[in-house]
Amino acid sequence: MTIEKLSNRDRLLAVREIFEKKSDEETTLTLEELSVELSKRGLIEKLSRKSLKDDIDALARSGFDVVKEETKNGLATPYHLVSRRFEHHQLRLLVDAIASAKFISESETTALVRTIQSLTSERLAKTLNPVIHTVKKPKGSIPFSIDTIQNAITEQEIISFQYQGKFNERTRKFELRRDGEFYLVTPAHLIVDNGNYYLIGRDERLQQIRTYRVDRIVQCSVFEPTDRPVEVDPTYLSNMFNMYGGEEEQLTLKFHESVMPTVVDRFGTEIRCRRIEENWFEVKVSALFSEGFMIWLIQFANQAEIIEPVVRRDAFRAKVLQLAEVYQHDSLVK
Repeated sequence: MTIEKLSNRDRLLAVREIFEKKSDEETTLTLEELSVELSKRGLIEKLSRKSLKDDIDALARSGFDVVKEETKNGLATPYHLVSRRFEHHQLRLLVDAIASAKFISESETTALVRTIQSLTSERLAKTLNPVIHTVKKPKGSIPFSIDTIQNAITEQEIISFQYQGKFNERTRKFELRRDGEFYLVTPAHLIVDNGNYYLIGRDERLQQIRTYRVDRIVQCSVFEPTDRPVEVDPTYLSNMFNMYGGEEEQLTLKFHESVMPTVVDRFGTEIRCRRIEENWFEVKVSALFSEGFMIWLIQFANQAEIIEPVVRRDAFRAKVLQLAEVYQHDSLVK
């Protein structure tokens, strides 16, 4: 295969690429090593050390942060790239975030990680393999649905889609709800919670705010412009539990001090609370009382209690008794 001669412009771009891929704060390049790398990319005639220095100076003037290190005893001067668009720890955060996101498929994760690795040196790229392992779908259309939904939010459009419901153990797939009927929804927000993307919008058939798992959305497309933009109260979003909707209420709760850090993480440091016993706090919060809220509260077992309103205390008691009933009898599965 014939190797074409590098023009001065091509050589300058090649020098930049070599420093990006072959150097970092611990890996340097001398002019001789740079010349060898350039020769792999094309024919170079009469290339002097001065020409390479001029290339490096030209890149430095353009904002390319390559520097030379001080040397002694006549050793060759080493050069390396100091700063990049992203610091290494920032790239690590991006890789881990992508790896932990369940809504990003395995194939999309591999492609994104490969792109992130290209933003640093070859040596550092090897350290950017995911260390977090999350169960993911092999492939998925979530990125395309997200793009359609986000554009619809910006352009104030109604979207249509089919929605997956219960899991079919024979086909190993989720069945479509409403017998495959298309939903018409005016989207308001996209939210990430517990590794999943959720769409919050107005169901045009029910004229109610609903929440949808984006990975359960299929055949998503724009239906038509909306003449009535949807608005969702910010408190509705902040008061949701496990992405369940519900009725917003003022609740009085009792928590053991050992779980208060988790409670503060959920409701914020400005919650109304007071110590009522040596190890117990009374906490007043505004929340959407729902199945999701009760599931959240159950995790604290006997370290949490609903005090008021009484009707919600009774509802929670019924939920706990319902769960206990499951274990009152021997399992039917042998």
